[in-house]
Amino acid sequence: MIFGESRLKDLYRRVVWGMGPGLSRRLPPVWEMWAADGGGRLAAAGLSKKRQGLESNLQRAFPERSATELRDVAMDAFSAHFANQYLSFAFPKCTIDTWPQYIEMEGLDRLQKASELGKGVVLMHPHMGPAQLPLHVLGLSGWPMHQVGGGQVTLVELSETGQWAADRRSALERVMPVTLHDGKAYMRPLLRALENGGVVMSACDATGGGHEIGRRLVRTVLGQAMPLPVGPVWMALRSGAPLLTVHCVRRNGGGARYCAVIGDEVELPREKPLKDVLDAGADAIAAYLNRVLAQHPGDWLFWDGFEPGGLLVEDGGL
Repeated sequence: MIFGESRLKDLYRRVVWGMGPGLSRRLPPVWEMWAADGGGRLAAAGLSKKRQGLESNLQRAFPERSATELRDVAMDAFSAHFANQYLSFAFPKCTIDTWPQYIEMEGLDRLQKASELGKGVVLMHPHMGPAQLPLHVLGLSGWPMHQVGGGQVTLVELSETGQWAADRRSALERVMPVTLHDGKAYMRPLLRALENGGVVMSACDATGGGHEIGRRLVRTVLGQAMPLPVGPVWMALRSGAPLLTVHCVRRNGGGARYCAVIGDEVELPREKPLKDVLDAGADAIAAYLNRVLAQHPGDWLFWDGFEPGGLLVEDGGL
Protein backbone atom coordinates (compact mmCIF):
# COMPACT_ATOMS: atom_id res chain seq x y z
CA MET A 1 0.00 0.00 0.00
CA ILE A 2 1.47 3.34 -1.05
CA PHE A 3 0.71 6.70 0.58
CA GLY A 4 1.74 10.10 -0.78
CA GLU A 5 4.40 12.29 0.79
CA SER A 6 3.48 15.15 3.13
CA ARG A 7 4.88 17.12 6.07
CA LEU A 8 2.37 15.42 8.36
CA LYS A 9 3.59 12.03 7.18
CA ASP A 10 7.19 13.08 7.87
CA LEU A 11 6.23 14.10 11.41
CA TYR A 12 4.52 10.74 11.85
CA ARG A 13 7.65 8.97 10.59
CA ARG A 14 9.90 10.83 13.03
CA VAL A 15 7.73 9.73 15.93
CA VAL A 16 7.13 6.12 14.85
CA TRP A 17 10.57 5.27 13.46
CA GLY A 18 12.36 7.35 16.08
CA MET A 19 10.60 6.00 19.17
CA GLY A 20 8.90 2.85 17.88
CA PRO A 21 11.80 0.36 17.93
CA GLY A 22 12.74 1.27 21.50
CA LEU A 23 9.17 1.18 22.77
CA SER A 24 8.55 -2.10 21.00
CA ARG A 25 11.43 -3.79 22.80
CA ARG A 26 9.74 -3.00 26.13
CA LEU A 27 6.56 -4.85 25.15
CA PRO A 28 6.04 -8.60 25.60
CA PRO A 29 6.49 -10.66 22.41
CA VAL A 30 3.79 -10.21 19.75
CA TRP A 31 2.23 -7.17 21.45
CA GLU A 32 3.93 -4.92 18.89
CA MET A 33 2.10 -6.84 16.16
CA TRP A 34 -1.23 -6.25 17.85
CA ALA A 35 -0.35 -2.56 18.19
CA ALA A 36 0.41 -2.36 14.46
CA ASP A 37 -2.89 -4.10 13.71
CA GLY A 38 -4.78 -1.55 15.79
CA GLY A 39 -2.88 1.30 14.17
CA GLY A 40 -3.93 0.03 10.77
CA ARG A 41 -7.58 0.04 11.75
CA LEU A 42 -7.32 3.57 13.09
CA ALA A 43 -5.69 4.66 9.83
CA ALA A 44 -8.46 2.97 7.81
CA ALA A 45 -11.08 4.87 9.78
CA GLY A 46 -9.27 8.19 9.38
CA LEU A 47 -8.13 7.89 5.78
CA SER A 48 -11.55 7.36 4.27
CA LYS A 49 -10.56 8.34 0.72
CA LYS A 50 -7.75 5.77 0.65
CA ARG A 51 -10.02 3.11 2.15
CA GLN A 52 -12.72 3.84 -0.41
CA GLY A 53 -10.14 3.40 -3.16
CA LEU A 54 -9.38 -0.06 -1.79
CA GLU A 55 -13.10 -0.84 -1.66
CA SER A 56 -13.46 0.13 -5.33
CA ASN A 57 -10.60 -2.16 -6.31
CA LEU A 58 -12.03 -4.95 -4.18
CA GLN A 59 -15.36 -4.49 -5.97
CA ARG A 60 -13.48 -5.10 -9.22
CA ALA A 61 -12.17 -8.41 -7.84
CA PHE A 62 -15.30 -9.50 -5.98
CA PRO A 63 -18.38 -8.00 -7.67
CA GLU A 64 -20.63 -10.46 -5.89
CA ARG A 65 -19.70 -9.26 -2.38
CA SER A 66 -21.68 -6.63 -0.51
CA ALA A 67 -20.40 -3.15 0.32
CA THR A 68 -20.24 -4.11 4.00
CA GLU A 69 -18.11 -7.16 3.24
CA LEU A 70 -15.74 -5.12 1.09
CA ARG A 71 -15.41 -2.44 3.76
CA ASP A 72 -14.44 -5.12 6.30
CA VAL A 73 -11.84 -6.52 3.89
CA ALA A 74 -10.44 -3.03 3.30
CA MET A 75 -10.10 -2.53 7.07
CA ASP A 76 -8.28 -5.86 7.31
CA ALA A 77 -6.00 -4.81 4.43
CA PHE A 78 -4.98 -1.66 6.31
CA SER A 79 -4.13 -3.80 9.33
CA ALA A 80 -2.12 -6.18 7.17
CA HIS A 81 -0.20 -3.26 5.70
CA PHE A 82 0.70 -1.88 9.12
CA ALA A 83 1.71 -5.31 10.41
CA ASN A 84 4.02 -5.71 7.43
CA GLN A 85 5.32 -2.14 7.53
CA TYR A 86 6.40 -2.39 11.16
CA LEU A 87 7.35 -6.07 11.24
CA SER A 88 11.00 -5.08 11.59
CA PHE A 89 10.21 -3.87 15.13
CA ALA A 90 9.57 -7.53 15.99
CA PHE A 91 12.74 -9.06 14.56
CA PRO A 92 14.92 -8.59 17.68
CA LYS A 93 12.14 -10.10 19.82
CA CYS A 94 11.15 -12.94 17.50
CA THR A 95 13.85 -15.41 18.54
CA ILE A 96 14.36 -19.16 18.41
CA ASP A 97 12.48 -19.33 21.72
CA THR A 98 9.62 -16.92 21.01
CA TRP A 99 8.82 -17.40 17.33
CA PRO A 100 6.04 -19.99 17.98
CA GLN A 101 4.09 -17.14 19.61
CA TYR A 102 4.31 -15.19 16.36
CA ILE A 103 3.63 -17.79 13.71
CA GLU A 104 2.63 -21.37 13.07
CA MET A 105 4.62 -22.98 10.26
CA GLU A 106 2.42 -25.38 8.30
CA GLY A 107 3.95 -27.64 5.66
CA LEU A 108 7.55 -27.78 6.92
CA ASP A 109 7.51 -31.45 5.96
CA ARG A 110 7.01 -30.40 2.34
CA LEU A 111 10.00 -28.07 2.52
CA GLN A 112 12.11 -30.79 4.15
CA LYS A 113 11.15 -33.33 1.46
CA ALA A 114 11.95 -30.87 -1.32
CA SER A 115 15.32 -29.96 0.21
CA GLU A 116 16.35 -33.61 0.36
CA LEU A 117 16.58 -33.63 -3.44
CA GLY A 118 19.81 -31.65 -3.05
CA LYS A 119 18.93 -28.90 -5.53
CA GLY A 120 17.92 -26.16 -3.12
CA VAL A 121 14.31 -24.92 -3.04
CA VAL A 122 12.52 -21.94 -4.59
CA LEU A 123 9.65 -20.61 -2.47
CA MET A 124 7.37 -18.24 -4.37
CA HIS A 125 5.05 -16.06 -2.32
CA PRO A 126 2.45 -13.32 -2.65
CA HIS A 127 2.77 -10.23 -0.46
CA MET A 128 0.37 -11.29 2.27
CA GLY A 129 0.42 -10.36 5.95
CA PRO A 130 3.87 -9.71 7.43
CA ALA A 131 5.47 -11.24 4.35
CA GLN A 132 9.01 -11.51 5.77
CA LEU A 133 7.97 -13.25 8.98
CA PRO A 134 8.19 -16.80 7.49
CA LEU A 135 11.56 -15.85 5.98
CA HIS A 136 12.87 -14.69 9.36
CA VAL A 137 11.58 -17.75 11.24
CA LEU A 138 12.92 -20.23 8.69
CA GLY A 139 16.31 -18.53 8.98
CA LEU A 140 16.15 -18.74 12.78
CA SER A 141 15.37 -22.43 12.46
CA GLY A 142 18.57 -23.09 10.54
CA TRP A 143 17.38 -23.01 6.95
CA PRO A 144 19.85 -21.25 4.58
CA MET A 145 17.44 -18.53 3.51
CA HIS A 146 17.79 -16.06 0.65
CA GLN A 147 15.31 -13.40 -0.43
CA VAL A 148 14.91 -11.66 -3.77
CA GLY A 149 13.90 -8.03 -3.24
CA GLY A 150 13.15 -4.98 -5.33
CA GLY A 151 15.76 -2.68 -3.84
CA GLN A 152 14.85 0.80 -2.65
CA VAL A 153 12.94 1.90 -5.77
CA THR A 154 9.45 3.27 -5.02
CA LEU A 155 6.66 4.89 -7.00
CA VAL A 156 6.88 7.97 -4.76
CA GLU A 157 10.05 10.04 -4.45
CA LEU A 158 10.81 9.95 -0.74
CA SER A 159 11.45 13.07 1.30
CA GLU A 160 14.63 13.32 3.35
CA THR A 161 12.69 12.03 6.36
CA GLY A 162 11.15 9.31 4.25
CA GLN A 163 14.59 8.10 3.18
CA TRP A 164 15.72 8.20 6.81
CA ALA A 165 12.77 6.00 7.80
CA ALA A 166 13.48 3.61 4.92
CA ASP A 167 17.10 3.34 6.05
CA ARG A 168 15.95 2.65 9.61
CA ARG A 169 13.72 -0.12 8.35
CA SER A 170 16.52 -1.62 6.24
CA ALA A 171 18.86 -1.60 9.23
CA LEU A 172 16.30 -3.44 11.34
CA GLU A 173 15.69 -5.97 8.56
CA ARG A 174 19.39 -6.82 8.55
CA VAL A 175 18.79 -8.51 11.91
CA MET A 176 17.17 -11.36 9.99
CA PRO A 177 19.44 -14.42 9.64
CA VAL A 178 19.02 -14.41 5.87
CA THR A 179 20.85 -13.22 2.76
CA LEU A 180 19.08 -10.44 0.86
CA HIS A 181 19.55 -10.05 -2.90
CA ASP A 182 18.63 -7.14 -5.16
CA GLY A 183 16.24 -8.46 -7.79
CA LYS A 184 17.56 -5.95 -10.34
CA ALA A 185 21.06 -7.39 -10.09
CA TYR A 186 22.69 -10.39 -11.78
CA MET A 187 20.95 -13.67 -10.93
CA ARG A 188 24.06 -15.84 -10.71
CA PRO A 189 24.39 -15.49 -6.90
CA LEU A 190 20.86 -16.84 -6.50
CA LEU A 191 21.54 -19.81 -8.74
CA ARG A 192 24.75 -20.44 -6.79
CA ALA A 193 22.77 -20.33 -3.53
CA LEU A 194 20.39 -22.96 -4.90
CA GLU A 195 23.29 -25.12 -6.08
CA ASN A 196 24.55 -25.04 -2.49
CA GLY A 197 21.22 -26.13 -1.03
CA GLY A 198 19.80 -22.69 -0.24
CA VAL A 199 16.13 -21.77 -0.01
CA VAL A 200 15.25 -18.74 -2.15
CA MET A 201 12.07 -16.74 -1.52
CA SER A 202 10.78 -14.66 -4.42
CA ALA A 203 7.50 -12.83 -4.98
CA CYS A 204 4.93 -14.10 -7.46
CA ASP A 205 2.53 -11.14 -7.45
CA ALA A 206 4.35 -7.78 -7.57
CA THR A 207 7.43 -5.96 -6.33
CA GLY A 208 7.21 -4.47 -2.85
CA GLY A 209 9.19 -1.39 -3.83
CA GLY A 210 6.52 -0.38 -6.31
CA HIS A 211 8.70 -0.70 -9.44
CA GLU A 212 8.20 -3.96 -11.30
CA ILE A 213 11.30 -5.94 -12.20
CA GLY A 214 11.96 -9.06 -14.22
CA ARG A 215 10.01 -10.88 -16.92
CA ARG A 216 6.23 -11.00 -16.55
CA LEU A 217 3.45 -12.85 -18.34
CA VAL A 218 -0.17 -11.67 -18.34
CA ARG A 219 -2.74 -13.97 -16.78
CA THR A 220 -6.24 -13.58 -15.34
CA VAL A 221 -6.30 -12.96 -11.59
CA LEU A 222 -9.72 -12.48 -9.99
CA GLY A 223 -11.18 -11.73 -13.39
CA GLN A 224 -8.57 -9.13 -14.34
CA ALA A 225 -5.56 -9.17 -16.68
CA MET A 226 -2.45 -8.95 -14.50
CA PRO A 227 1.24 -9.34 -15.47
CA LEU A 228 2.80 -11.97 -13.20
CA PRO A 229 6.53 -12.38 -12.49
CA VAL A 230 7.95 -15.69 -13.68
CA GLY A 231 11.36 -15.22 -12.08
CA PRO A 232 10.70 -17.98 -9.50
CA VAL A 233 9.82 -20.37 -12.32
CA TRP A 234 12.98 -19.48 -14.24
CA MET A 235 15.18 -19.97 -11.16
CA ALA A 236 13.61 -23.36 -10.45
CA LEU A 237 14.11 -24.45 -14.06
CA ARG A 238 17.71 -23.24 -14.38
CA SER A 239 18.81 -24.72 -11.05
CA GLY A 240 16.74 -27.90 -11.11
CA ALA A 241 15.28 -26.87 -7.74
CA PRO A 242 11.71 -27.75 -6.73
CA LEU A 243 9.24 -24.85 -6.79
CA LEU A 244 6.96 -24.51 -3.75
CA THR A 245 4.54 -21.84 -2.54
CA VAL A 246 4.23 -20.06 0.80
CA HIS A 247 1.78 -17.46 2.06
CA CYS A 248 1.31 -15.80 5.44
CA VAL A 249 -2.11 -15.00 6.93
CA ARG A 250 -3.37 -13.83 10.31
CA ARG A 251 -5.17 -16.10 12.74
CA ASN A 252 -8.07 -14.90 14.85
CA GLY A 253 -8.23 -17.76 17.33
CA GLY A 254 -5.81 -18.85 20.04
CA GLY A 255 -2.19 -19.76 19.54
CA ALA A 256 0.20 -17.98 17.19
CA ARG A 257 -0.85 -14.65 15.69
CA TYR A 258 -0.05 -15.75 12.11
CA CYS A 259 0.15 -18.90 10.07
CA ALA A 260 2.51 -19.57 7.15
CA VAL A 261 1.38 -22.27 4.74
CA ILE A 262 4.03 -24.01 2.62
CA GLY A 263 2.30 -25.73 -0.29
CA ASP A 264 3.02 -28.77 -2.40
CA GLU A 265 5.58 -28.66 -5.20
CA VAL A 266 4.41 -26.85 -8.32
CA GLU A 267 4.85 -29.31 -11.17
CA LEU A 268 6.58 -27.84 -14.24
CA PRO A 269 7.04 -29.43 -17.70
CA ARG A 270 10.82 -29.09 -17.36
CA GLU A 271 11.57 -31.17 -20.47
CA LYS A 272 9.80 -28.65 -22.72
CA PRO A 273 11.22 -25.43 -24.24
CA LEU A 274 11.72 -22.44 -21.94
CA LYS A 275 8.67 -20.57 -23.29
CA ASP A 276 6.39 -23.51 -22.55
CA VAL A 277 7.77 -23.91 -19.04
CA LEU A 278 7.31 -20.22 -18.26
CA ASP A 279 3.78 -20.30 -19.69
CA ALA A 280 2.92 -23.28 -17.49
CA GLY A 281 4.49 -21.60 -14.51
CA ALA A 282 2.47 -18.42 -15.09
CA ASP A 283 -0.70 -20.54 -15.28
CA ALA A 284 0.20 -22.15 -11.96
CA ILE A 285 0.91 -18.77 -10.33
CA ALA A 286 -2.45 -17.40 -11.51
CA ALA A 287 -4.30 -20.44 -10.17
CA TYR A 288 -2.50 -20.08 -6.83
CA LEU A 289 -3.24 -16.35 -6.53
CA ASN A 290 -6.87 -16.84 -7.50
CA ARG A 291 -7.22 -19.34 -4.67
CA VAL A 292 -5.34 -17.66 -1.82
CA LEU A 293 -6.49 -14.08 -2.55
CA ALA A 294 -10.12 -15.23 -2.64
CA GLN A 295 -9.68 -17.14 0.62
CA HIS A 296 -7.73 -14.42 2.47
CA PRO A 297 -8.37 -11.09 0.71
CA GLY A 298 -7.76 -9.00 3.83
CA ASP A 299 -4.18 -10.25 4.07
CA TRP A 300 -3.03 -9.07 0.63
CA LEU A 301 -0.96 -5.88 0.69
CA PHE A 302 -1.50 -4.58 -2.85
CA TRP A 303 -5.20 -3.86 -3.23
CA ASP A 304 -4.48 -0.18 -3.87
CA GLY A 305 -2.68 -1.24 -7.05
CA PHE A 306 -5.41 -3.61 -8.29
CA GLU A 307 -6.56 -1.28 -11.05
CA PRO A 308 -5.76 -0.61 -14.72
CA GLY A 309 -2.47 1.21 -15.01
CA GLY A 310 -1.40 -0.12 -11.61
CA LEU A 311 -0.92 -3.86 -11.25
CA LEU A 312 -3.46 -4.55 -13.98
CA VAL A 313 -3.10 -4.23 -17.75
CA GLU A 314 -4.19 -0.75 -18.86
CA ASP A 315 -6.78 -1.89 -21.41
CA GLY A 316 -7.80 -5.01 -19.48
CA GLY A 317 -6.88 -7.28 -22.41
CA LEU A 318 -4.94 -10.53 -22.42
